[in-house]
Amino acid sequence: MATRSAQESAHPFMQAKHLAFLVFGLLLIVVWVTRDNLLLQPGSVLRQRYAPIAWLVMLHGVPGALALFLAPFQFSNRLRQRHTQLHRIIGRIYVGCVAVSAPVAIKISTILVLPTLLMASVIQSFGWMVTTATAIYCVRTGRIQQHRDWMMRSYPFAVVFVIVRAIVAIPAVARTGELGLATVVWSVIATACFLPSFLIAWKSLAQTKSAVRRAAPPALN
Repeated sequence: MATRSAQESAHPFMQAKHLAFLVFGLLLIVVWVTRDNLLLQPGSVLRQRYAPIAWLVMLHGVPGALALFLAPFQFSNRLRQRHTQLHRIIGRIYVGCVAVSAPVAIKISTILVLPTLLMASVIQSFGWMVTTATAIYCVRTGRIQQHRDWMMRSYPFAVVFVIVRAIVAIPAVARTGELGLATVVWSVIATACFLPSFLIAWKSLAQTKSAVRRAAPPALN
C-alpha cells in the first residue's frame, strides 16, 4: 500500500515534468526557426555580429547547448535507478559544460550585450554556477535529495537562454525595443530564481499532507 501510494503521488509530478520538457522542446524549435538558424547564413546580421568573437561564441555555445540537451536525462528516475554509471557520466559532462559556458558568457556580455543587460548576464551566469556547485557539494557529502533539488535549481538558469529568445520572437514584444528586451530578461531570470524552490516546497508539502492523511486514525462515527 505504501509503495502504491508513493507511486500515485509521484505520477502527477512526472506528468508535469514530461509536459515541461515537451514545451521546452517546442520553444527550442521556435528559437531555431526565428533566430539561431541565421548563424549558418554567412551574410546574416547575427553571423556578422558574432564574427569578431566567433571563438568565444563557440566556447560558450557548444557546451551550453550540450548542457541544455543532457540535463533532462538527469531528471529521469528510470535512468538514475537502472543506469547509475551513465547518470554519473552525464552529470559530470553537465558540470564541465557549466564550468566552461557560464564564465565565457560573462566575457561575451562585456563585449556585445547592451549595458542595461550586463548585470543580468552576470547574475544568470553566477546563478548557474552557484546552484551547480551546490548540487556537486550535496552529492559528494551524501545529501542525495538535496542534490536533486539543487539540480532542479541549476537547470532553469540554462533555460533562460531559450525562454528569453522565444518570448522576444513574439512580434508585439519585439516592437517594444530595448526596454521590452530588458523587461523580459530580468523577468525570466527572476522566475528561474524562485520557481524551482516553489515547486520543491510544494512537492514536499504535498507529500507531507499525504503522509499525515495516511497516519491519521479513522474517524469514529
